[in-house]
Amino acid sequence: MTYKMVKTLSLRRVILIAAALLLLAGVCYMLWPHSFADLRPECDSITILRSDTAEDYSFTTTKETYSADSPELKQIMDILSRYTYHRSFRTLAGANNIGGNHAGFWLHIYLDHGDDRVDFACGGTGEILIDGLAWRVGYWGDRASLFMMDELAAVLEGQETSEGS
Repeated sequence: MTYKMVKTLSLRRVILIAAALLLLAGVCYMLWPHSFADLRPECDSITILRSDTAEDYSFTTTKETYSADSPELKQIMDILSRYTYHRSFRTLAGANNIGGNHAGFWLHIYLDHGDDRVDFACGGTGEILIDGLAWRVGYWGDRASLFMMDELAAVLEGQETSEGS
């Protein structure tokens, strides 16, 4: 835009356009997808920890570590590459917890490369803790989170996973 064109626009119109652009930039910033596979593209190992809570509040924990040359690690990375996470207002506020559990179990995933570790935990609510900060999985409710958890739990249980959404 040239100076002459800007001058002909009313101040009100310029403010409205600037506000609309700022709003669009904010929406893009919040909803921009990040792939789980990009958290740690080169892993030496992946550890999955599943915690089930029974009705009597007792815990059953299943833990498995997969090395870089295992087929399960490749399968897990393939699952993670199909899902995304994005910021939420809780991310911006620095929230370090997630409430509730829609899956009936908790998954903790540790992606290791040398001495570096990225960890995330989810309970199927649509929120996920990545290195202690709350993010959102998918865009509509908890479906993406639940599908991802089911697929990862199936690998832990030694079952073949089907394509999720």
